[in-house]
Parts: sequence; structure tokens; C-alpha cells
Amino acid sequence: MFGRKTPSVTPMPRELLEWQVAVRAHTMEERNGAPHVGVAPLVSAKQPGSPLGVISHSVICGLLPSPERLETCTKEFRTLYESRIADGARIVYDAGIDYLKRYYESADDFDTESITTLLPEDLPVVDALRAEPVCALLFYVFDLAEKGEVGRLRCVQMDAVATVHDSGPVYDNVWWHNTLFHGPADGAVVVHFGHVESWDTRFGRLDRIAS
Repeated sequence: MFGRKTPSVTPMPRELLEWQVAVRAHTMEERNGAPHVGVAPLVSAKQPGSPLGVISHSVICGLLPSPERLETCTKEFRTLYESRIADGARIVYDAGIDYLKRYYESADDFDTESITTLLPEDLPVVDALRAEPVCALLFYVFDLAEKGEVGRLRCVQMDAVATVHDSGPVYDNVWWHNTLFHGPADGAVVVHFGHVESWDTRFGRLDRIAS
């Protein structure tokens, strides 16, 4: 996929970022937060010794707010959780959904260069990404009957460089976001996928998607 040199991170194609924001808005409005397949890519990473030299793992991915909003959004996630958890996890969940219905309004509000996920730190794929950060995220939405823009046919490969975080601003943002819906995640790390290049892979194609 790449040569030996670690590739440079670049902005995602606008259409990819806009789709990722739109599918999350749809999730909040129409599915009460239940993930859509469009936010659940397969991560493929190099793992010497595995049958094909590659390991794949399904994840639920997230978007970071734009850099200037990162700290503020993290504080809002944390305040939302801490101010309501005494009333129960369901109250926190519902408040989180109401918040995110306003949160996913514009692609301009989000980081253009990355996607994230929260994973248990002891997963083989985490070890693989620590050893070799070059990887790919494979988005596969294959519903030929879907007429809406959010759910239409999409097969996208996002080549990426992964950084594993167990602390810091990116970790805090993703951790508190996740906590609204699933409670505190002990023993978890955040994988930060920096976008390199994206490809349309429908029906055996490999067409570069322009940024």
C-alpha cells in the first residue's frame, strides 16, 4: 500500500467528511444513537505472522471537533456526564443524544484530517498499529435499494497513519464522548487515524477520491 517512508497526513475529501457528519446526524435523529454501518469500517493493519500478513478489526469510528473547538467540546461532554450521572445512565444517554442532534450540523465544525476510535488496549490490532502505523479503513455500505444520500452505495478505502493515545487532548475528547453513552472505559486507548488518501473501491475499482 505504501513504501517504507511514513506518508504525510492530508485533509479528507470534502465529500467523505460531509458524509461522515451526515450519517451521524441521521443516527441521532432517526436511530436514537444506534450506529449506522457507515460509521463502522474495518481497520486493516500489518501483522507479521498472520496468514496474510494483515489483521482486520471492525470499529465504530468518531470525528474530532475542529482543533479550535476540541477543548471546549471535551469540557461540554464531561460536564454533561458529571451533571447528570447521579440521575442514572439513561438520563445521561438521552441528554447526550439531544446534545449531538445540535452537534452534527456542519462539516466545517470538524477536524478535516482524522477519524478516531476507542478500543481496549490489549487488542491485537492495537499492538499491530503501535508496531506499524500505516493502515487502511474500509467503509462498506452496500444497500442497492437505499435511495437516501446517507445510506446509498459506498465502498471507500481510507489510507491512514495511526497514532495510539492513552492520554492527552485527543484521548480526553474521545473518552468523554464515549462515556456519555457507554460509561467510563477503563483500559482503553484512542486510535487517531490521520487521513492520507481515499479511494472508491466499488466493484473492484480503485479510483482516487480527490480532496
